[in-house]
Amino acid sequence: MPKQKLARISVTVPESTVAALDQRIVEEHYENRSQAIVDMINKHLIEDLEQRNEVMVGTLTLLYDVSLKALRTQLIDLQQQFLSQVISSLHIQLDDNKVMEVMLIQGLSSDLKHIGQQFTALKGVIKGHLELMDAVMPPIPQNENKAGV
Repeated sequence: MPKQKLARISVTVPESTVAALDQRIVEEHYENRSQAIVDMINKHLIEDLEQRNEVMVGTLTLLYDVSLKALRTQLIDLQQQFLSQVISSLHIQLDDNKVMEVMLIQGLSSDLKHIGQQFTALKGVIKGHLELMDAVMPPIPQNENKAGV
């Protein structure tokens, strides 16, 4: 992938804002102000895409109690219900009863938020987190053929 071209900008802000930014740089281990500001701008742009209900890609991370037999069935049923949005999933057994599952999902941001809520609301799900990104995966050729494209 070719290296992105960079552009220099100048921004005038109150000293208290610079002090808060420098504190954040330390707390979040940014290398410099530019990196922190670019990260903040990107987060804002992603939030804007979410608000406009754009197609996005994301990960849904779940931590759940695998000993609950009903939960396993519900998880599978939900993945089948949202088959067009759930692209892939990975399960990792953390201990005797805890499993972490990471799902790669794509679709309208409102649909992805709804899917995340459906999964995290299940009894036995300990934690759930949806992270959306400003990207879209290319079409999967075998799916295009099935759709008659």
